[in-house]
Amino acid sequence: MIRHQRTSRGRGSAARRRVAGASFAELMLATIVVGSAVVASTASLRGSTEVYHYFAEGPHEALMLAQEIHEAALLLPWEAEEADPELFGAGVKGLFDLDDKEFSPPRSAEYEVVISHIGWSQEVDIKIVDLEDPSIEVDPETFEGETLTELEVTIKIGDDVVGTHSWWMSESEVEV
Repeated sequence: MIRHQRTSRGRGSAARRRVAGASFAELMLATIVVGSAVVASTASLRGSTEVYHYFAEGPHEALMLAQEIHEAALLLPWEAEEADPELFGAGVKGLFDLDDKEFSPPRSAEYEVVISHIGWSQEVDIKIVDLEDPSIEVDPETFEGETLTELEVTIKIGDDVVGTHSWWMSESEVEV
């Protein structure tokens, strides 16, 4: 035997209407929320591109390029023998071989060309100074006091100096 169950038309229609969609007020609220999120993200992106442009050709980039030379210098032996291989380009076997070198285009610590900065250059100067007065450069062959080694890297775009950065360096007492 088959039984039929009666349903009220009113209750079924109301249930279908609730499932069918949202009210106008709900749609307006959703539009406002999504619109606000789009405006906020666009403003954020615009701000970050302005900040990137400031750093792209300024002191921040100069510091990054100078640090590449500093990192390379940390990897070079303090003293190199004539038979040692060149480790950072032509004629650079040890730390002091970097003195008076210019890298144009600039190089990374792994001696790869930094292609994003074609037109920039890195100039390296290594000084031996008196430990008691670092403003005095000394000849390590004749000076009898304690010394420091200063690595100075000047970054240029063409002939314009963008930044000069320096580090004090000392010979590692740990054999590698």
